Amino acid sequence: MQPTQLYLDTARLGRMSPRACVAHVDFACMVAEEGGSKLFERFLRQGVDACRAPVQARFPGLMPWHGIGPLKANLRTLAGSNPDLPVLVVNRSTQLMKFAARLLFKQCRNVLTTDLGWPPYQEILDLEARRTGRTITFVAVHDLLCRDRAGESELIDAVQAKFQQGGCDGLFLTAVSHQGIRLPVERLVRTLEAMQEVRSVVIDGAQDFCHASADLNNEYCDLYLAGCHKWLNGFHPMGLGFYGRSSSVEMIETLAQTLVQSGELDDPLLKFTTQIETAKLDSETETVSLIPLFTCQGAAVDALERSSPLADVLRQRQANLLEATRLAAASGWLPVQPAEPFRTGILLLQAERDKTRQRSAEDLRDAFAEEGLALTSYDGGFIRLSMPPVRWRPPQIDLLEHALSSIA
Repeated sequence: MQPTQLYLDTARLGRMSPRACVAHVDFACMVAEEGGSKLFERFLRQGVDACRAPVQARFPGLMPWHGIGPLKANLRTLAGSNPDLPVLVVNRSTQLMKFAARLLFKQCRNVLTTDLGWPPYQEILDLEARRTGRTITFVAVHDLLCRDRAGESELIDAVQAKFQQGGCDGLFLTAVSHQGIRLPVERLVRTLEAMQEVRSVVIDGAQDFCHASADLNNEYCDLYLAGCHKWLNGFHPMGLGFYGRSSSVEMIETLAQTLVQSGELDDPLLKFTTQIETAKLDSETETVSLIPLFTCQGAAVDALERSSPLADVLRQRQANLLEATRLAAASGWLPVQPAEPFRTGILLLQAERDKTRQRSAEDLRDAFAEEGLALTSYDGGFIRLSMPPVRWRPPQIDLLEHALSSIA
């Protein structure tokens, strides 16, 4: 299998950004020398300023590290979040989703969600609803957007009708689906709030953060779930939970502390980073992988220093998407996408030929890999391509066209 020439798999796992890569290497070098020494502990708590110049010179890739607090500050900036609101950092994103489900059903009797959610998250929500005897109201919007090509007002009307019919008082919405459909989550929340009480709102922003918007400045949700290994390009998985409203901080903090103490919210990185921030590190702390902290900080610095605003980067991704759609339509692939307002930088395609649709997802992915192209594939002849942030170059277009045509 030849090396990858065109990487379009960001929606699943992004490539490491340049600073994330050098942070990864220099972290490995530092711990090879220092292990768990006092110098390393000071560096972890206080950042490079705690190290003398010779140490800094040996590990230049760790220069962006200034501690947990500055890392969270950078992440809040990228999310457009209020600088005073907390951020949760965890090893396992499913732990955050379990916490989010507990938060929703602690406050709400009936939570509305859509068919755009990531299936494992939906399963967690369903389990918590059954455990608490609460209700989930499900609204199908995928076909409405992709088959019927509905507009924003039609989408809002459909969600509003279900919300009223179910007597809902909570929301779990996916800002950008794993298939690339973008919901106007803030407008949906505001519309429903104007109609009746909405007790709690959780947003899954895993495909949204550093890709589409993730502007939390208007405080329209209570909790926003994200990660650093997709569009931020930190590579090493690390879950992020952004508090979205000043008014709900105390309630969420109380719930988090209760669940941590009971062991129901059991994540070693969450416990470790909290203790580091509060300078209350205990001797019984579980051994935890710290490398995602440093690669995430490197990737965050790269993202903050990009020359174009996120909105401009998204427009370029969408321009690339239009070009890829044109190539696909002429090469035996059918685009599965909504109207323009709901599009992102993710393109979902389905093979036209029945024989290609019968190939397994792994077989399809292997076939594209043989052409030098990395992407995500699904059973049924579906492939997902994440558009690059810069304009296609002629060699990339030629490679993509050839791969689509030969595998269709």
